Amino acid sequence: MRALITTGDDHLLRMAEVPDPVPGPTEVLVRVQATSLNRGEVVRAKNAPAGQQVGWDVVGTVERAADRADGPAVGTTVVGLVSNGAWAELAAVPVDFLAPVPVGVTPAQAACVPVAGMTAFRALALGGFPVGKRVLVTGASGGVGHVAVQLARAAQMTVTGLIRTPEGNDAAVAACHHVLRDIHEAQGPYDHILEGVGGEVLTRCLDVVAPHGMVVSYASTLMDPAMLGPRWFGAHLGASLRSMLIFEELKRTQSASSDLSTLCALIGEGVLTPHIPVESDWIRGGQLARDLLSRKVTGKVVLSVGTH
Repeated sequence: MRALITTGDDHLLRMAEVPDPVPGPTEVLVRVQATSLNRGEVVRAKNAPAGQQVGWDVVGTVERAADRADGPAVGTTVVGLVSNGAWAELAAVPVDFLAPVPVGVTPAQAACVPVAGMTAFRALALGGFPVGKRVLVTGASGGVGHVAVQLARAAQMTVTGLIRTPEGNDAAVAACHHVLRDIHEAQGPYDHILEGVGGEVLTRCLDVVAPHGMVVSYASTLMDPAMLGPRWFGAHLGASLRSMLIFEELKRTQSASSDLSTLCALIGEGVLTPHIPVESDWIRGGQLARDLLSRKVTGKVVLSVGTH
């Protein structure tokens, strides 16, 4: 089969022939139709030696069913995630890490659900989906952030989003009650904070979290250290900082199917609309991965797989 593999240089990715995956008894073999790019896997591709497969998000049709009777049948369109190898014509996906794609949800929309959608969903769930509470989402125009502000708004939270360039990010702006260009504008207190930037942004989030509130840190693009202010513990009694990586969460819970089904249903109902500024053939994967790293594109980049 064909797959995008790492080049070990600034080109990041190239197309190559690789062996077909061999699914285990609890996995299905999926003929991939679409995938999306996440910053974390692109960074991994940039730092990897030449010849490695990468990729997390999978949308496609079941070509070979799992031995388990409760798995999806051959021909079912499914969405799921793998720890490696999604940017390929075929992927072996664990039954517990996939769900059927409902009618009315496109492959491109479904491709935004696994890593970005589930990260947003579970980061909000850690705070108990605090209905009516004040929520701050940093990187609110990004793949995770744009989903998070919509989910928070649908759960009747008061949503503030950090969007450095609101111009051109109309959909993300519209989903927020309040928009900040600079994190130092944040006043708080916020009951729940989803933080995906790090550095001084995380520092400010820790300053404005409410007593007994929570800051969920799910990514860090700034390498500067974050700091706690003087007498932080006294000013933020009961507050917590919680780190979260979606694959570690999945190791702990051993299931993604329910989350994937819920998020797809919300897309089908029009409650959630993934922001897809770029939808392209996977032959452009290397260039689009470079664009994502250099922040030439925000939101989700979706690749159609196997068309060329």
